Amino acid sequence: MTFQPIGQRESAHQACEQALRRAILSGEIGAGERLPPERELAAQFGVSRLTLRAALATLDATGLISVRQGSGYIVRDFVRSGGPDLLAGLAELAGERGDLPPIASDLLRVRRHLAHAALEQIVENPPSAASIRALEAAIDVMANADPQDTYALAHADLGILAAVLDATGSPVLRLCLNPVTAVVSSNAALRAAIYREPASNVAGWRLLAAWMRKPRADALSRMLAVLAERDAATIDHLTSHRRSRSSR
Repeated sequence: MTFQPIGQRESAHQACEQALRRAILSGEIGAGERLPPERELAAQFGVSRLTLRAALATLDATGLISVRQGSGYIVRDFVRSGGPDLLAGLAELAGERGDLPPIASDLLRVRRHLAHAALEQIVENPPSAASIRALEAAIDVMANADPQDTYALAHADLGILAAVLDATGSPVLRLCLNPVTAVVSSNAALRAAIYREPASNVAGWRLLAAWMRKPRADALSRMLAVLAERDAATIDHLTSHRRSRSSR
C-alpha cells in the first residue's frame, strides 16, 4: 500500500506510527508481510529516516512489527504478540466499519469479570470506612455531571470503578482497569450507549456502595446479573443504532 505525506502541523513521529498502526490493525498489511524499505517509506511519508525509525521502534515495542536481520520490518500477528493498548484502535476501526457491537460485547464481558473478581475480594476483605466514603464521593461526581456530556460521564463512571478496585487493595485488579478505561474514554459511540440513561448508572453504583458496607457472598450473583442485564441492553442499543444507520 502507499501512504500519504505527513501534514506539517502533525507530529511526524506519531503520525507515521499511527498510519502504520492503523494499516496493520485494519488488515491492510497482514501478518507476515514485509514493510517497504525504510528509504521508500520515509519518502512516502515525507519524513526523515530518523523520524521513521522512531515510529517503527514504537510499533516494534507494541508487538506490531519485528525486525529481522536482512529481511527488514515484518508485520507480526498482533493478536498473539500485542497487548491491551491495541484495544482502543481496534474499537475505533470497528466503529468506522459499523461493526462495533462484537468488540463492545467482549470489552463489557471483560469488565464484568473484573467486577466479579473485585467483589469476591471485597467479600473476603471488607473495605474500610474511608474506602466507602471515597466511593460515595466518586458516585456524587457522576450524579452531578451533565447528563448530555458522555465524556464527563465516562470519566466519572470510571472513577467510581477505580474507587471500587482501590477498595480491594489489589494493584493487579487496578492495573487491569486501564485498557478498558482507554477504550471507553476514546470511543464516542460506546460512551453514548453505556451512558444513555446516566441516572440508572448512578442508581446501580449507589446499590453497590450500600452492599459494600456489609458485603455478603449470597448477594454476589444478583449484583452480577444486574450488570449483565445492563451490558446486554448496551449491546442491543449499539446493534439497533447500527441497523438504523444502515437502513438509511
